[in-house]
Amino acid sequence: MTFDFERDYDRNFVGREKELEWLDEHLYRRGSSFSPIIISGVSGVGKTALVKQWFSSRRISYTPLWYDISSNIDDNAIDNLLIEIRRISDNRYERGGRLTVVIDGTDVWSQKKHEEAASKIFNYKIVTSLIFIRRGELKFSRGQSLSLQPLSNSSTGDLLRKLLSSELTDGQISEAIEASKGFPLALSILCKLINGDNVDSILASTNDPLYDIQNGIIFPKNQIIAVTKPIIVNASNHLIESLKKQPVSIRNLTPRQFEELLAELLKDMGWDVELTKQTRDGGSDILAYLNTDVGRLLCLVEAKHYREDRKIGVDLVRTLYGTLCDAQANSAMLVTTSSFTQDAKTFQQKHQYQLTLREYADVVEWIMKFGNKKNNYA
Repeated sequence: MTFDFERDYDRNFVGREKELEWLDEHLYRRGSSFSPIIISGVSGVGKTALVKQWFSSRRISYTPLWYDISSNIDDNAIDNLLIEIRRISDNRYERGGRLTVVIDGTDVWSQKKHEEAASKIFNYKIVTSLIFIRRGELKFSRGQSLSLQPLSNSSTGDLLRKLLSSELTDGQISEAIEASKGFPLALSILCKLINGDNVDSILASTNDPLYDIQNGIIFPKNQIIAVTKPIIVNASNHLIESLKKQPVSIRNLTPRQFEELLAELLKDMGWDVELTKQTRDGGSDILAYLNTDVGRLLCLVEAKHYREDRKIGVDLVRTLYGTLCDAQANSAMLVTTSSFTQDAKTFQQKHQYQLTLREYADVVEWIMKFGNKKNNYA
C-alpha cells in the first residue's frame, strides 16, 4: 500500500476528453458532494492512468491522498487510511484545507466495506471527494459512476504512433489497433515488443493486468504474436539497413540491442537462433543451431558491447571455453564491438576448431553482407 502521489503529466496520454471533462464536473466544478465516485472498467483499460492524468493536468492547489490496496489485502486498511487522514486534518493548511481521497484496487472489498469506508472517511470535514478505482461496478444511492471503455480506433492509433520508435505501414497500424482492442496497457506491451524490449522483463514488471491479457480476457496472446512478429522483422531490417550507411552507430546500441542485431545477422547466414534471457555474465546470449548433413550443430554465442578502447582479455575467452565444455556444444563464439588482446587471440588459436573470436570489423562485414543469400558463416 502507499499514500504517495507525485504529479507526473503523461505526454503519451491520448483521448479520454469526455472522461476528463466528467471528472472536471464532479471533482472541480461541483465542489464538495460528500458522495463517492466510482471509476470502473476491466484490467488494462486505463482507470488509474485517467485519474492520475486528471490530477496532474489540472491547476488545483492540493494533491490527493492516494491509497493503493491492489496488491495488499489488509484487514486494517480502512483504519490505516483514517490515521493518515487524521494526521493531515490536524494540519488543515498543509493541503489547502481540502482533501480528495483515492483508493485504488478496491475489488478485494465487498459492497459493505465500501459503504463503511465512505461513511468513516466523510466524517472528516477536510475530505471533500472520495474516489474508488476498481474493475467491477458499485451501486451507491448517492454515488457517481464512470465506467471506462476501451479507446476509440482513432485514439488507439494516436497512442500507437506516440509509443513506437519505428515507422509502420498503414496495414501494420491497423493490425496493431485490432490486436490491442483499444486497451492502453495492451497497446503499451505490444509497442514494447515491437520496439525490441525483452519480453521476459515486460512480463516480470507487469502484474495482474498482464495475466488477464495473457489468458485472453482482454485479447488472445497468439494475436499479439501474429501481429508483432512481422513488425519486429521489419524493424530489424530497417535497423540493419541504417547501419549499412553508418556502421559506427553500432556503438550507440544498447547491449541487448547488440545481441538482437547479432541474432538477426546469424539468421541471415542460415542459423536457427534462440536469444536467451538477459542475465549476468556466465551464460550464452545466443544459441545458434545449424542443420548439416552430418547432424545438428550448436554454437554458443556471447556478445560484448564494449567501448572501442576496452579490449577483451584472455579471462573472458577462457570463461567462454569453460561454458562450451560444460554445455558440450560443438563450438562457441565471442563477438564484440571492440577488439581482443594478444593473449586472448593466442588462447583462441590453441582451440581454433572450437572457439571463434569476432570483433567490430567482422560485425561491420556481416552487416554489409546482410540480405545476400550466398552469405556464409565466417
